[in-house]
Amino acid sequence: MPDKLLSQGSHSFTTAAGATLTYFVRGGGPRTLVNVAPGWGCASVLYQNSFRFLEDVFTFVHLETRGTRGSSFPADLSQMSSWHMSEDIDALRAHLGLEALDSLMGHSNGGSIATWYAIRFPTRVRKLVLVDTQAFGQQAQEVAGPATEAILAARPERDCVAAYSPYDPAAMTTDEAFGAALDAILPLYFAYPDKYLAYFKNEVFTNVPQAKCVQNQWPAEDQHRDQVEQLGGIRAETLVVVGREDFICPVPASELIVGRIPNAKLEIVEGSGHFPWIEQETSFESIMKDYSIQKPLWG
Repeated sequence: MPDKLLSQGSHSFTTAAGATLTYFVRGGGPRTLVNVAPGWGCASVLYQNSFRFLEDVFTFVHLETRGTRGSSFPADLSQMSSWHMSEDIDALRAHLGLEALDSLMGHSNGGSIATWYAIRFPTRVRKLVLVDTQAFGQQAQEVAGPATEAILAARPERDCVAAYSPYDPAAMTTDEAFGAALDAILPLYFAYPDKYLAYFKNEVFTNVPQAKCVQNQWPAEDQHRDQVEQLGGIRAETLVVVGREDFICPVPASELIVGRIPNAKLEIVEGSGHFPWIEQETSFESIMKDYSIQKPLWG
């Protein structure tokens, strides 16, 4: 792989299908870790800003999936599903000249995209890290739904819980409206919002989310809802990390994922919600450093 492909900073390339994809290289650690940003329009900015404490361990390649921050939208917007976005990962692999990715990571919907990649291209990724990951499938809904309801019932931020009930991503018409809708429910994503919310808004999630992404991803997901049923085909050694108090991608969903992937390990981070590396940085760093020194399954 030419060094220039992993030089620090922003990169873009044209895929075999003629699309433009962008990625950002940060850090200088010995292990290269491709991190897939969620496809709903948040971009990788929040990960670039908050994974800095791991940049001596990993060289991060933050991939922006189709439609996000310089990556082009597909001509057919029905191809904005997480299933389709996994093809962007394979385009990056080909661009880097690799037969297989050593390490692939995704958080939340980014984890779902990474999971689809490991399902669809099982020989092209060796190690998989799924952090507070969204899972698609009827069984995932059955285990996650009650857990989400229980967590929300116990939250003291009743105005945020009330705002979450009618939240409809597909109805977002402007970036500003999308940002305001997220702000209204954002405290729920933290176990300790009084301690971490201001930092997250001022120093981590500093960009405006893109409404066009979520408008089109949300309905497109209906094409491929059978992800959980296909987890058994994943060959990658898989680490699943989840915050104990995550309401949106709760622990039972991660337990289901681990139970279905043949070679998977679960780490539950106590005292954290949807962003365990922010609320429990030391614990998350320890988990990721242990991961970094493990050899891949294949050569």
